[in-house]
Amino acid sequence: MQFYKKRDFGEIISASFDFLKLYGKNYFKNYILLNGLILILLLIVFWFGFGELFQQMFSSNLDGQQFFFEQYFTENQGVLIGMSVLAFIIFMLLCLVSYSFPVLYMKRASETASRNITSGEIANDIKNIIGRFLIYFLGLIFIISPVFLLLFGLSALLMMILIGFFLLLLIMPAMMNIMNFTLFHYFHTQSGFFDALRYAFTAQFSKNFWKYWGATFVMYFIINIISSVLTFIPMIFYYVSLFTDPNGFNPDGGEEFGVFLMLIYTVSIVASFILMNLIYINTGFMYYDSREDLHRDVQFSEIETLGQSGV
Repeated sequence: MQFYKKRDFGEIISASFDFLKLYGKNYFKNYILLNGLILILLLIVFWFGFGELFQQMFSSNLDGQQFFFEQYFTENQGVLIGMSVLAFIIFMLLCLVSYSFPVLYMKRASETASRNITSGEIANDIKNIIGRFLIYFLGLIFIISPVFLLLFGLSALLMMILIGFFLLLLIMPAMMNIMNFTLFHYFHTQSGFFDALRYAFTAQFSKNFWKYWGATFVMYFIINIISSVLTFIPMIFYYVSLFTDPNGFNPDGGEEFGVFLMLIYTVSIVASFILMNLIYINTGFMYYDSREDLHRDVQFSEIETLGQSGV
């Protein structure tokens, strides 16, 4: 599969799914191996650390305690702080692996053309970019995110005259592309963070603006449909049980509903992390499309390979 290649809008979308056909089995096997344990640990921390809080939050039987949550936080302050710190550490580790994996996998696949990439190879690649990831994360928090929040706030204010809806629709895919283009360029080259960010702005706000905007919008739309279906189906079963089983869940809520809601959140979190890979893969082919400086090198390399095979 040729990665560094000029593609139109339709070819970018189709290339993402072609990639899954060729590399999907190996890709998600490695993704689960590297992310699975971390994600399970995070869910366990949330379940045992905050599960009771969620159950009580959606319970209709608080025995008239007006200050229940204040008392709960006071009595469990140490546990909640400890669990919050642990959850943050695990979440950061999950972000490192989840955000880096798609970029580094596509980088290795584009450089080696191998379809049997191992989890050990990706793990070593991740170890080598931990410092760069931390710089990227800080830049994301303190530089990119404030600009995004400012634009988002402006769009929210303009919603009163309807133009805000269109502005928000325009901004969100573009900002997502800028964040991801920065990540791809930062990991694919030896550029500094600001150089990668500058390249991301140049790539997005170029003659290819609408092509990249549209590809991200379509892929994000597909992901939201799949994610909604995955969370909507359990809700259907839940409400069906209310009307068909007289001994089923209490319609007014209760601890059972709190447990059920935690399960829904668990499914939603897992689905979101997995489905977001489609966005990164899609961004990868947009990034390779934007690297016109390397298209000619790849074509020459392919011509040389054909010439050698014909000798």
